[in-house]
Amino acid sequence: MRAATRNHVTNRLFMTTFLVAFSSVALGSILPCPAHTLDSDSPTHDQQRVDQQKRVQQNKVKDI
Repeated sequence: MRAATRNHVTNRLFMTTFLVAFSSVALGSILPCPAHTLDSDSPTHDQQRVDQQKRVQQNKVKDI
């Protein structure tokens, strides 16, 4: 393989690797993971859920 061809192949390989890596990072920002939402992991949301469950339990105890 000639030196110029080898240089061209190497440059194309590095450019392709860069574009794939850049695209995969950008794609993660554009299409977030559907398994998690922003408020499902937040402590505020979890605390509100706990408070609501406590109120429901207290209402059940009062009704008895």
